[in-house]
Amino acid sequence: MGPLARLPDDVFADILRRVPPRGLAACRCVSEAWRAFVDGRRLLRANLLPLSVGGIFINFNNYYISELFSCPASTTAGAGSMISGKHDYLPDPESLSWKQVRDHCNGLVLIRGYGADDIWYVLNPATRWVDSFHSPPPAMGKMDTYEDMYLVYDPAVSPDYDVVSVSRHMHRSDYSCDIDNDIEQSEWPPSVCILQVFSSRTRQWEERSFAREGRAIGTVADMRDWHKQRNAVYWRGALYIHCQTDFVMRISLESDKYHVIEPPTGIEVLNFFPQIYLGKSAKGVYCASINNGRWKVRVWNLVESGATMEWVLKHDKDLLKWLLKNKLQYSRPFKNYGPWTLQDINYYDYDESDEDDNMEALVDEELEWRSQASSDGKSAWSTDDA
Repeated sequence: MGPLARLPDDVFADILRRVPPRGLAACRCVSEAWRAFVDGRRLLRANLLPLSVGGIFINFNNYYISELFSCPASTTAGAGSMISGKHDYLPDPESLSWKQVRDHCNGLVLIRGYGADDIWYVLNPATRWVDSFHSPPPAMGKMDTYEDMYLVYDPAVSPDYDVVSVSRHMHRSDYSCDIDNDIEQSEWPPSVCILQVFSSRTRQWEERSFAREGRAIGTVADMRDWHKQRNAVYWRGALYIHCQTDFVMRISLESDKYHVIEPPTGIEVLNFFPQIYLGKSAKGVYCASINNGRWKVRVWNLVESGATMEWVLKHDKDLLKWLLKNKLQYSRPFKNYGPWTLQDINYYDYDESDEDDNMEALVDEELEWRSQASSDGKSAWSTDDA
């Protein structure tokens, strides 16, 4: 640890205890020795880190740009300005230069550029930091696949980020080339999965091979599905990607191995829309499912023990009972419960009169929502009721 190695461990630990949580998290990035020292002494307590939510990006099927559901009180640290879903700090902000949010990871957001340049942006909406890169060159011989991009970033380990490009198999109505029966009947997942990985450190795309752990679970023909971006989570050095037909692929960028996890028992496989959504918490990786026909929400936790991975049901609740109990209904005219607002980015993006990007003008027109219970109690909700 350099000159600090001359200090006794107890003295060095006492010094680090006086460092604010954000600074202590930065100290972990100095070197492997510093990270081991901070973790070994348990100096960085997760409960001391800021847990406020600045906003939620929402993708609508008929909108080109993601909408931002945010609280006007949320401000950028040191800037005193509201977090904006308009991304006016991107290059050429006066034009339509970006599309929907495609992925996010530990505070960074991945957005595809709009136009023929095939450019992607990685940004931090809170600090307005922006980086960009271009898509990898198309792979030879892949006529019936498309690529989805996933972000990998852990500020406690490194200030750099990676982007993993994953090939998907198109639904048969999405392409016109002849079907190769040998390809259709080949096993999935393959024994070796070749992926393109972009590193912000090297500024290059690299072709990497990942060896499969476990058995094949089907064929390529079984995996063909409609083009629908599915989410991913990054947890303890592994990227968990929601694949077609609701399988989950666990990719270890450190060991160059991957494992495919079957969906939880009881998940209905439908062709049009994903049936689960991945998430994470302090206890690991989760997936949630809402059955629209039966108004039920279920949540599973992924329990990993060596090569064995199992979804364990944690919650199985009936939403219909809660809806009937609270007698939710639409009010006319709509009431504003604030302070959370939905910034109507798509509407104002095409409004030529909104040249000064005055975010205060949006508040008067936006749909507002309050996370606490409303005065009449009709919007009160508790997880104990669900």
